[in-house]
This record gives sequence, structure tokens and C-alpha cells, in this order.
Amino acid sequence: MLNASAWRPFPRYMAEPEEEASSSEITPQDHDLIVRYCIVGIFVILATASLHLTRVIALPVTAGVIFGLVLGPPVDAMVRRGVPQHLAAGLVVLAGVVLLLVLIGTLTVPIAAWSDQFPKMVAALQLKLVGVLAYMEEFKQFAENLSGKDGAKVSLSEGNPLVSIAISSTAAAGGLLIFVATVYFWLATRRHLKARALRLCLRRDARKSAGAFFEEIEARIARYFGLVTLINLGMGLIGLAIAWAAGLPYPVFWGALAFFLNYLAFIGPIIVAVAFFAAGLLSSPHFLVVVWPAAVYYVLHLVEGNLVTPLVVGSRLTISPFLVFISFVFWLWLWGPIGAVLSTPILLVGLVAREEVANYRQALQEAEQAAAEASAAEAPSGTAPALAR
Repeated sequence: MLNASAWRPFPRYMAEPEEEASSSEITPQDHDLIVRYCIVGIFVILATASLHLTRVIALPVTAGVIFGLVLGPPVDAMVRRGVPQHLAAGLVVLAGVVLLLVLIGTLTVPIAAWSDQFPKMVAALQLKLVGVLAYMEEFKQFAENLSGKDGAKVSLSEGNPLVSIAISSTAAAGGLLIFVATVYFWLATRRHLKARALRLCLRRDARKSAGAFFEEIEARIARYFGLVTLINLGMGLIGLAIAWAAGLPYPVFWGALAFFLNYLAFIGPIIVAVAFFAAGLLSSPHFLVVVWPAAVYYVLHLVEGNLVTPLVVGSRLTISPFLVFISFVFWLWLWGPIGAVLSTPILLVGLVAREEVANYRQALQEAEQAAAEASAAEAPSGTAPALAR
């Protein structure tokens, strides 16, 4: 005999079980967390606006501190050999300035020669990319029509290039002076600055964590810039060899261009490849002769960026490519090409700070747990049975 439920293939509607009413009240802990995040967000917005408004000063000062971190180990080595710290800092800065002047003197003639060829290179690129440029111009006009702007601009230096050159030269000279002074004073007084910063930490474990932060920052930044400089030097030698094999004049210029622009992540190698392609357009009408220097250089750059750099730099200095890209775009927007060069070191500083704060909190939790276990062990032995009863 069939069960009664078999005659009802579609059971009656049963109401869904009611969910337990969750408390919508915000606890004091949640409120403190929300306030903390709001304060951090406000600080980030104000800091970004301040860095943008004061970029004339903030950019060379930040670059000076970063390079001071890189040049810290040579100064420490000289101090350990009995050289006064101020003198060691002065000698390191003087050596850097002399090296920069030697590079400028070596590259003056090639830069002047290729600057004369630059209009021809641009004209050759425009001739080859006339279709793409026409499409971009149409898109630009379409965007202007949508925005209702006629594109008229008023500039103080319009019609007078001497004014713009004077303004840009004065700003560059002032920024370079601030940069050199920042590097020297950082190298000469960084021990005193570190000691004063550690005195602000009242707890002993906080001072230990802050000291580890300063040491880790100097070690990572110095190692990162050292390894990246060696890799960029290899890319410069590759660029020099490609220019020599392609028969381009002044191969040293191409090597220096590949070396310096390789510090610009993502867009630097693209600029070098485009420059190789433009120079090839002036040297030969054949397509393969024009394309192969740019293609070979960019393929070697892909090998360097995806295989050599991660292998040489190592896992301790390897950062997520997404974070590198976001940092690169942000600092490029905020401070221009120099900000793009400083984007990865600034990101390293932030990551090391986060790691040290996490280690400090973990140390505090372990200390509190050890104290709780010690207090529980010191409790009277009769307490546990009494609680059990």
C-alpha cells in the first residue's frame, strides 16, 4: 500500500524558516574601526593634495632622501675606516656630481647631433603613421565638440620661447640644488635623525621595531637600486651593440638612452624602441632594416623584465606587478617622469613599513599571550577544582 505522501508529488507550500534577527547596532569596536579608516582616507587625500601643490620642493627632497638611502652604505663604510661622517658625505656627493658632469660632457656631442635629427625623425614617423594620427585628430575634435571647448589657451610664454626656457631652467636649477643639498645633509646627519626618531618611541619594543624598520629600508632600497642599475647597465650595453650593428651614428648615445630610460617602468623601453624605429626610417628604406633594431631591443627587454629581473632581484624585493603599475601611474601623474622613477622605491618604503607594523603587532600579541599564560601558571592550584565544582 502506498504511503499517503506518495499521492502528493507536489507538497504543500511551506514557509521558509525565518532568519535570526541580526543586530544592526554598531559596536564600539566597529565604530572605532570606521573612524580609523575615515581618518586614514582624509589623510591620504590631504597628503596627495599637499604633494601636488608643493611638488617643486617635495619632489627634489623625496628624491634626495631616496638617493641618500642608496648612498648610505658607502658612507658607513668610510665612517668605519675613521673618516668623519660630514667629510664622507661630502666626498660621496662630490663623486656623484663629478660623475654626472663627466656623463654630460661625454654625451653633449651625440645629444646635439641627434637633437638636430629629431624633427626629421618625427616627420618620418608622421609619414608612416599618417592614418593613425588622422584618426587620433578626429577623436580629439570629437571630444572637444562634446565638451564645448574651442581649445583656446593663453600662456605667459606664448610667442616668446626665451621666457619658457628661462622659467624651466630656473626651476630645474633650483630643484637640482635642493636635491644635492638634501642628499648631503641626509648622509651627514642621518644617524642623529635616526637616534632622535627612536627617542620618540617610549616603549622598548617600539624602539626595536623602529630601528629594524630603518635598517630594512636602507638595505632594501640600496639593494634594489644596485641590482636595477646593473640590469639597466646591461640593457644600455645591448642598446649600444644594436645601434652599432644597425650602423646608427653615435652608438654611445643609444646605450645611454637605453640605460636611463630603463628606469622608467613600462614606457621607457617603449620610447627606446620607437626611437630605434624612427632612426631606422632615416637610415634605410627597407622594412626589415628599419624594424629589426626596435624589435630585437624590445624582445630582449621582455626577456629582461620577465626572466632576468625577477631572477636577479629575488623574492624578497619582488613586488606585485599590479602594485608596481598603480604606483607608477600615480606618481607619474603627480610628479611626472621623475616621480615614475621614484615610484617603486616609494612603494618599497610603504611595504616595509607595513611589514614592520605587522611584526610589531604580532610581537605585542605574543607578549600579551605569554604574560597571560604566566599569570595562569602562577595561580593557586586549588582554584581549578573549585571552579570545576
